[in-house]
Amino acid sequence: MDVTIKQKSKTTPKEIVLIIIGVILIACAIHFFLVPSNLTTGGAGGLSIVLSNYLPFEVGPIYTAINIILFGIGFIFIGKSFGLKTIIVTLSLSGLVWALEIIFPNPKPISNDLLLTVIMGTLIQGTGVGIVLNQYTSTGGTDIIAKILQKYFGIDLGVGCAIADSIVTILAGITFGKEIMLYSVLGALINSALVSAVINSLNASKLCYINTDKYREVCDFIITRLDRSASIIPSEGAYSKKTQNMVLTALNSREYMRLKEYVHEIDPKAFIVVAGANEIIGLKWRRFDI
Repeated sequence: MDVTIKQKSKTTPKEIVLIIIGVILIACAIHFFLVPSNLTTGGAGGLSIVLSNYLPFEVGPIYTAINIILFGIGFIFIGKSFGLKTIIVTLSLSGLVWALEIIFPNPKPISNDLLLTVIMGTLIQGTGVGIVLNQYTSTGGTDIIAKILQKYFGIDLGVGCAIADSIVTILAGITFGKEIMLYSVLGALINSALVSAVINSLNASKLCYINTDKYREVCDFIITRLDRSASIIPSEGAYSKKTQNMVLTALNSREYMRLKEYVHEIDPKAFIVVAGANEIIGLKWRRFDI
């Protein structure tokens, strides 16, 4: 499934490096795993694999042409809502797949076991897609069709992507047979689940509620030693009826371990509640890009 995320802020060097890594992973998965075994996971890449069976071109140039056509259709029907970075990333991915075909032509299947191939291929592809999506961009493709369905028919974006990917999978079945279609469906499901897992793992953080008499020392440690911020929340103990201040802060896993050690050192009687946070947006965290 392809998803576009609108870009509003300047891309950092770290994001550029991560996008490059993600694009390389996706291109390698397509060229070395999916193409040799005629497997697809939907999207423009999967459609390119299908069409390469009918056209006198390799997947790379077809992939590039499909994305250019889809962007043209998108500009006509839904306007300029993609962002320059998405266009660059999409065409870079298409170009890298094309380059791999030139450097490593006609690769043989990694394994004769289709199940192993589809699992490994989609694990690599899904990881790459997750990394790219996490940088507020996308790999383009059938999400454009999904946006058109959303605009003109009111279909949810996720459902629209699923419809587009399902059509590609059916075409793969018609072209390569039912077995390939079933493995492609499995690959699409693995890919979708893995993309969500990668994004969640990259953004996972700890939300900490700290009840301690030494809340000022804890706040100073968070600000000066961890370079984070915190909120002081007045609270009252239900049992003790004692009024005190609770510290609320958000940290990554490594910072949380340092905070826990410090709190235990200065106040062994402190009470800490820790919850997982899928994403934290704001100063010193992720941007408010949508």
